[in-house]
Amino acid sequence: MTLRQHVGPGLARSRPVALAALWIVLAAQVAWTVHDYTTARPALGDILYPLLFVPAAALLAVTRGRIGWIATIPRLLIGISFVYNVADRLGLLGPPGAPNVSWGDFQHFIAYTAQVNAFAPPTFIPALAVLATIAEGSLGLAMLLGLWTRLACAGSAVLLTVFATAMVMSGLSQFQYNVYLMAVAAWFLATGSASALSVDTLVSRHRRSAVPIG
Repeated sequence: MTLRQHVGPGLARSRPVALAALWIVLAAQVAWTVHDYTTARPALGDILYPLLFVPAAALLAVTRGRIGWIATIPRLLIGISFVYNVADRLGLLGPPGAPNVSWGDFQHFIAYTAQVNAFAPPTFIPALAVLATIAEGSLGLAMLLGLWTRLACAGSAVLLTVFATAMVMSGLSQFQYNVYLMAVAAWFLATGSASALSVDTLVSRHRRSAVPIG
């Protein structure tokens, strides 16, 4: 039995727990976003992640992932986030300091990685930055394309959980980027199906059409 065949049943059993976690983290994220907006009055760009992802996560929770196109929205948003951030750190969106650019080159991203992983030995930071970029790029493309969807969602959940926990351990807030919310949403997606608009669906249809009748 392949890894993909193992993943489905194992994750399916965690679906009720994943849904409960989604509701809990969603409530915490909404509370933080409302509090931050009413007290700090941030620019909309500073809370862009919650503005985009909270409604998608709420729809996912309300529908319990039973509507394919709704389940696909958070999957695509996570994929876009990963790919966008990788493009940013590779300088594809503009140089450091350009509008809507967080890093602009890999050296600035290494400095950010050191900030997020303040507890890690400095000699590990460049390797962590490279590994994070490879993981985000690979998972981002898989999420966007819908390739090995359940594995991609599960991998994204793990990566996002590690990232959010590292931020918290380093004294940073993960709420501005709703990292835990994206993590539990990816976990919940991995327990069901988010394969609408996906390579997986096209491959499955092709295989069914190729099966001889009779």
